[in-house]
Amino acid sequence: MERKRRSATGEQSRRAILDAALDCFSRLGWAATTIEDIRKVSGASVGSVYHHFGAKEGIAVALYIDCLRLHQESLRGRLERKHDAEAFVRTIVTHHIAWSREHPEAARYLLRMRREEAVAAAEQEIQSATGDFIREGFSRMKAHAQAGELLPLPPAVYMPLMLGPAQELLRAWANGQVELKAGIEKVLADAAWRCLRPETAPSRKVP
Repeated sequence: MERKRRSATGEQSRRAILDAALDCFSRLGWAATTIEDIRKVSGASVGSVYHHFGAKEGIAVALYIDCLRLHQESLRGRLERKHDAEAFVRTIVTHHIAWSREHPEAARYLLRMRREEAVAAAEQEIQSATGDFIREGFSRMKAHAQAGELLPLPPAVYMPLMLGPAQELLRAWANGQVELKAGIEKVLADAAWRCLRPETAPSRKVP
């Protein structure tokens, strides 16, 4: 019982530090944020911060994985209700935009930190923590292609065609250059499906 209590307390402390880090990185920027900034916002001790994450780079990677898992788990829940190829493609695209609109700080963090050295250096750790979801997605795309429901393409081509325009829009949004206007996700989902549908497949409108 005591061990469970300590475990719950430790997880609460870890969660508070990650939430504080997202707040600080969003307000102050990654480079300008210090461990002390995160400690003050989280209410954790310096020892607790270092115990859970080590240096600031450790916090950055853990937060990146946490935000990515939040995005993936939300999308997994939506995809479980979609069984045909068109709904699969449209759901991925619309979720990418809608989730970013609903979780702007987490989405901006993912977009801005992807090429930061601290995160890029942890690519293997990130893949280990989140790669199952990606493999599940590619497995479904392969099955749809084999069934003639998607264009037969090299696996590496699907994601750029599906999410390339949405990702570019989100990068501009993260930099404050554009807004995510209502309905834009449907426009991008329509475009993605036109790129990936077999020539013989009629398009149907999926809300």
